[in-house]
Amino acid sequence: MNVSFVQRVSINSALTLVFVIGSANAAAYSWTEIIIPSIGPVGAGGINDLGQVVVQSPDDSKAGIYRNGVFTPLPALPAGYKFNLVWGINNNGTVVGGVYPPTDPTHEQGFILIRSKYTFFSRPGWNNTEARAIANSGLITGYSYTDDVSTTAGFVYNPATGTFTDATPPGSGTGFSVTQGMNAAGRITGDGRLADGTRRYGFIWQQGTLVKGTHPLAPFLAQFRIEDAGTAARGINDAGFVVGFTNTGLGFVGSDSRDFELLVPPGGDAPGNSVACEGINNFGQVVCGVSDVNGNTIGEFIGTPDTTDQQ
Repeated sequence: MNVSFVQRVSINSALTLVFVIGSANAAAYSWTEIIIPSIGPVGAGGINDLGQVVVQSPDDSKAGIYRNGVFTPLPALPAGYKFNLVWGINNNGTVVGGVYPPTDPTHEQGFILIRSKYTFFSRPGWNNTEARAIANSGLITGYSYTDDVSTTAGFVYNPATGTFTDATPPGSGTGFSVTQGMNAAGRITGDGRLADGTRRYGFIWQQGTLVKGTHPLAPFLAQFRIEDAGTAARGINDAGFVVGFTNTGLGFVGSDSRDFELLVPPGGDAPGNSVACEGINNFGQVVCGVSDVNGNTIGEFIGTPDTTDQQ
């Protein structure tokens, strides 16, 4: 495919591309299982360039950072707060996610953890706010949602100014979008719905004009589906490689210029099992989870590419 494709697709004319990949195209990765005996099975989110991964226990009571076999718990939340999701970490070690506050324990707020200090935030006009990732720039991506989750809206949040930018792709049906990744160029990833409201697509979105050297890169929105299945894009690195998953249980990595490949951690190809990939760093390392047919976690894995193809 043309390397500059996504740079030339306008937001108003975005088409949904369908990529067909097979098991023969599985990317070559070495897999390391995230094992923390003191917690047991964990959920894992983003990974930074230091190899740090944010993890949490299934009951959300324990959360921390895993690196090279060592688990470091996060500082205790203020009294009465409870973790819902701990999902993003940048190269400065800043962690983001969602919590339930003691003053309103049924509605989610976003949190930012810098060293030992927690800061909480909510998007005006929404009952629930969840932070999913934090870029090295400090900008936070996530989504807001109604109590019945019938309507969601992705966002980019600037904690320095306290401002939100909506990140629901134009034309997304039923007001549904989730935003998660952001790279150094400010390109974001996530998922939305096609106009019929039923078909989920992944997106890569540059919301404003960027200047690369002396050449301006116009805003674009690239929509894609893997195997024509419901698709969610999650992490993106500075080289433009994206990870994510489909509703049929496929994990994937790739870009528009090099196409997409399957990610298959141990157990990911067993009948009935599903793979969901959430994070990627600038060394091409990925974080993927495997679950069984009932949605129970079998394992979370860090994948390291066997070649330098994605660095």
